[in-house]
Amino acid sequence: MYLEQGEVIDEIITKIRAGRITRRTFLERAIAVGLSSTAAVSLLEACGGTSNSTTGGGQTVNINYLERDTNGVYAGLVNDFNAQNNGVHVTYNSNAPAQTDQLLTLLTTMLRARGSSIDVMPMDIIWPPEFGANGWTVPLDDKWPASDRANYLPGPLAGCTYNGKVWAAPYRTDAGLIYYRTDIIKTAPTTWEQMTSMAKANAPSKAKYGYLWQGKQYEGLVCDFTEVLYGYGGSVLDPNNPKSVTVNSPEGVAALTLMTSWVGGISPSAVTTYNEPDTLASWQNGDAVFARNWPYQYALSNDPKSSKIAGKFEVHNMLYGGSNTTGHSSLGGWQLGINAFSKNPDAAWKFIQHQLAQPAQKTFAVQLSLTSTLLSIYDDPDVLKANPFFAKLKPVFQTAQPRPVTPFYPDVSNAIQVRIHNALTGQASPSAALAGLTSDLQAIVNK
Repeated sequence: MYLEQGEVIDEIITKIRAGRITRRTFLERAIAVGLSSTAAVSLLEACGGTSNSTTGGGQTVNINYLERDTNGVYAGLVNDFNAQNNGVHVTYNSNAPAQTDQLLTLLTTMLRARGSSIDVMPMDIIWPPEFGANGWTVPLDDKWPASDRANYLPGPLAGCTYNGKVWAAPYRTDAGLIYYRTDIIKTAPTTWEQMTSMAKANAPSKAKYGYLWQGKQYEGLVCDFTEVLYGYGGSVLDPNNPKSVTVNSPEGVAALTLMTSWVGGISPSAVTTYNEPDTLASWQNGDAVFARNWPYQYALSNDPKSSKIAGKFEVHNMLYGGSNTTGHSSLGGWQLGINAFSKNPDAAWKFIQHQLAQPAQKTFAVQLSLTSTLLSIYDDPDVLKANPFFAKLKPVFQTAQPRPVTPFYPDVSNAIQVRIHNALTGQASPSAALAGLTSDLQAIVNK
C-alpha cells in the first residue's frame, strides 16, 4: 500500500494539472489509496484544482513523506508546512511499519527498483552508510551548509557521514545512560571500575543485583559492548578507514574481560538473556544498584504506579575505563533521507529543513518528549519545563558515538553479537572471541 499510494498520487497530480481528470475523480482516487478527505482536498488545492488555491497553476510540487504517527503530532507539523504555501505540498502517510526491519525491507525494495513513490524517508542511525554506498539517498553536503550543521549534535551527524558525505539529516536521537540508586549510593561513579566496586559493595546486601544491562544476543548487546569499548578508548573499526578492524586491541580485551566478569558476579547469570524491557522490569522492582538503559526508562521508573524506586534514583553520563577519561554512549535515533530517485529532491529538502528547525524540534520535545538533535533545544525554557530531565542529557549526547559506521552494518552487527555473546556465556575467552571477531569483520568489510 505504501508504494502504491505514492505512485497513484504522482499519477493523479500529473493528470489534474493536465486537465485529464475531474476534481471528483482526483479526490476519489486519493481517498482510495489512504488519504483522509482533508488531506486529499489540501493536495487538490496545492495542485491548482480548486478555485481557492493560492499556489495553483501547476507551480506547487508534491512530495510523499512516510513516517509513523500514532498521536497526530507529525500530521500537525505536515499541515503547518503545507499551510505556508511555499511551492511544496507534502502528502503524508502515517502508517509506516512499526517494526524497524519491516520498514527497512519496504524502503530497500523500493530503492532497488529505483522507485520514487516515497521522497522523504525515515532512517535508523545505522542505515545512512549502506544507503549512501548504494546510491539510494541524496548527499546533503551542498544543501546543508556546515555552518548550520554545527548547530546539531556531532554524534548523530557522524553516524550519517560515510566517505566524506552526509547521507541523511538527524532529527531525533537517543543514547544509553547509567542509572543509579540515590538511596543506596550518594555519589555516582565515573569509571567502569568504580561502578563495579560499588556494585560489589552494595549487592546483595542492599539490592539483589549490582548492575543490570542488556546481554542477550541481539542489537542491544552491540550497543552495550561498544559503550564499554569506547569508554576504554577502543573501537570496532578505524573511524578514518572503515576497512581496518581495530576491535582486538588491549582496550578491547580490557573492556570484554570486565564485561564477562559481571555475568554471575555483579549481574545475574541470566543477564545474557536480558533485553531492555527485562532490565526495566527488574530495575523498577528495586532489584539493582545500577542499570544501563535508554532515556525512556527515566519517566517509567519515576512513576509510583509501576515502580518501587520512584524518586530514589538518578542518571549519569556513560562511564570510562583504563587510562581513558571520557565515556561515550551508544547512539540510537532517527534521520530523514531524500530518495535518490525522487523527482523533487530540492522540495524534499525544503520539508526536511522544516522538520529540523527550532519550532518542529520544540514540538517533538514538548509534546512527545523526544530527544532532539538541535543543541538549542536543551536550553529552551519551555522544553525544560515540560521535561526537566532534558537538562541532564545535553552532555551525554555531546559525547555519544555511533555504532560502527559501515555500509555492511547488518553483517558487522551479527558478527559482534555472536562473538561477544560467546564470551559472555563462557564459550570463548575474551581474547579468543575478539580474535575470531576480527577475522569475521575483516572478511565482511573487504567484500
